[in-house]
Amino acid sequence: MSALQLVDHVRGAQFNQNVVRGSLHLITSRLRHDLTEQGDLEARFDAQIDIVSKEEAQLDEYQLSRLERHEVLVLSDDVGHEAKLITVLDDNNLIRTTLRNVTEVQAQATGQLLLEDWQRSGQPVEPFLKNISPHFGYSLSLLPLSHFDLSKGDLGRMQYGDVLMRIAIDGESADALVKVPGKEQVIRMGPIFAFKRYTPMGIAIIALTGFMLLGLGVYWVVNSFEMRLRKLEQATSRLSQGHLNARVGINGSDPVSRLGQAFNKMADHIQRLISVQREMVRAVSHELRTPVARIRFGLQIIEDTAGDDPFVMKQLTGMDSDIQELDELIDEILTYARLEEGGPLLDFELTNIQELILQLVDEARPPESVNVHYGGAVGSQHEAEVEYRYMHRAIQNLIGNACRYAKSQVVVTFSIGADTCRVDVADDGPGIPEEEWNRVFTPFARLDDSRTRSSGGYGLGLSIVRRITYWHGGRAMVSRDEVLGGAKFSLVWPKRHQELS
Repeated sequence: MSALQLVDHVRGAQFNQNVVRGSLHLITSRLRHDLTEQGDLEARFDAQIDIVSKEEAQLDEYQLSRLERHEVLVLSDDVGHEAKLITVLDDNNLIRTTLRNVTEVQAQATGQLLLEDWQRSGQPVEPFLKNISPHFGYSLSLLPLSHFDLSKGDLGRMQYGDVLMRIAIDGESADALVKVPGKEQVIRMGPIFAFKRYTPMGIAIIALTGFMLLGLGVYWVVNSFEMRLRKLEQATSRLSQGHLNARVGINGSDPVSRLGQAFNKMADHIQRLISVQREMVRAVSHELRTPVARIRFGLQIIEDTAGDDPFVMKQLTGMDSDIQELDELIDEILTYARLEEGGPLLDFELTNIQELILQLVDEARPPESVNVHYGGAVGSQHEAEVEYRYMHRAIQNLIGNACRYAKSQVVVTFSIGADTCRVDVADDGPGIPEEEWNRVFTPFARLDDSRTRSSGGYGLGLSIVRRITYWHGGRAMVSRDEVLGGAKFSLVWPKRHQELS
């Protein structure tokens, strides 16, 4: 039994040496070339690296003889809280690397140093790996990227230089993958197989301990990443809902922390832009409304003193119409700005959409040649949760837009299902070319056909419709009506309001 324990002890020491030999070779090579890299290596490997003389190391003759044979010493304290890894720097000095925690950080650092040494060598990757492989206690192989069944997330991480650690489900082996920059190839470090003892009891204990440690490690890593990603998801959701002060707490320099830092920078930039936009719109609206009010007041005074001159009255009427148009344009710009600057304050309530549409059809003021009517059957059970003011505005904009371009009729229809609502507003006008369907909702967009300034409008009405539908969790669409032949605008949104995510 004692002999088996001694053999197991020797085999375990050899196993540990094989695991760390490659990493220590990379560290030693760097320090032999440039001692100033000591601090950088300590940060990368999360270890303490000291350069000591052979006397300071306090090693016995057997240990010194092993170092002379270019072996690696792995010394651990009695309680196993830290390990000292010793290699030869030169004839008089040794490198002592002290590890207190063994994590994926060491594998990440080893893979990154391996890539950097290859790039510095100027050699093709195959001969470089062949020359350096003898210094590693596990295999280094070059394989095509397509050889591995990797998720999009793992591929994305590797594209940014991360080393991908993989642990077999049974815990019997592990390896690390490093993507070669500029090539569809991967350097595979390993696999490293779990150390197995000879005795059944020892095997059982090692298997149980390894499984527990592996399970705890995987759980800790996965749980930590999941919690941090969940916080990032929550912050993203809050930002999308208009909470512009949403930020992510940053702790560390791993990929999730870097992603959180990029998110915070983006959120700061968005908040700054929207704040500038909000202040600008408020200032412009104030500066515009004041002179418009003064001009209107002046026109009323002129109307009162101009007498009955038809020409003067005609000019005054035209000017009053222009001022009204300018006032409406200011109102459109302010409405659009409120909808674009972040999540507006919406008060959703249960509303009979059919009654709303019938009211808007009745209130419509189309040209004398155009008839607006509701094309669906009047009934009950047409309620949905909407923000009444904004939905009123969206449908009103669609009806007004259709009236401007229709030849003789505008038809409004409404349908409601188990989960969604749909409003269609169709006209028999010239329609919209299919290649312009995506652009028609763009602010201030004007098409090259009959939909020009002479038809009225400011190019903001449909943009407001799109934003209102978006904040209701739906979408606005345009197509050609098969019956009337003109344009058909459709709004589709959920019957029950849900917070945007």
